[in-house]
Amino acid sequence: MTTTTNTQTKMTDTDQMLLWYKVNQFYNQEARALDDEDYETWFSMLAEDLQYWMPARESVFRKDEKPDSTNNMNHYNETLPSLQLRVARLHSGAAWAEDPRTRYRHIVSNVEVELGDAAGEIKVRSNTLVYRSRLEREEYWLLAKRDDVLREADGSFKVAKRKITPDFTSLLSKNLNVFL
Repeated sequence: MTTTTNTQTKMTDTDQMLLWYKVNQFYNQEARALDDEDYETWFSMLAEDLQYWMPARESVFRKDEKPDSTNNMNHYNETLPSLQLRVARLHSGAAWAEDPRTRYRHIVSNVEVELGDAAGEIKVRSNTLVYRSRLEREEYWLLAKRDDVLREADGSFKVAKRKITPDFTSLLSKNLNVFL
């Protein structure tokens, strides 16, 4: 049996399962790097021309819904250099909201994989759940859908684009010093 993707490239079920497995392994490694605050490893998993975007959501009545219930405001609109700058700030002592540090647990699930529009690109849709714990009683859960474009690179992948669509419309945590 073969699967036809949007690029009209055919993959066997075995190829599709192998690709899904490799993408899941990549996401597990990314989650571990973020949980461990191993940002150098995480940066190595990101493309040089990365687009990392989390638009703000808005609540609208069903009759007024648009296909994408986001607005023109963003929680994130980052590139690789701007993410590196944010991490440098964390280590500078100026990020007082992260001292003592926050503990994270990233969980990625419901991974759907298809070949992308360009050679060597893969489109991935997933859900992510991030648990944040700080001090004795600060606990927050962040849930979101992610739409990624991964590029094959050196036997693995690099995140080229990530659109994070949060489930929340109002941020309940004190900050958004977390990468999804």
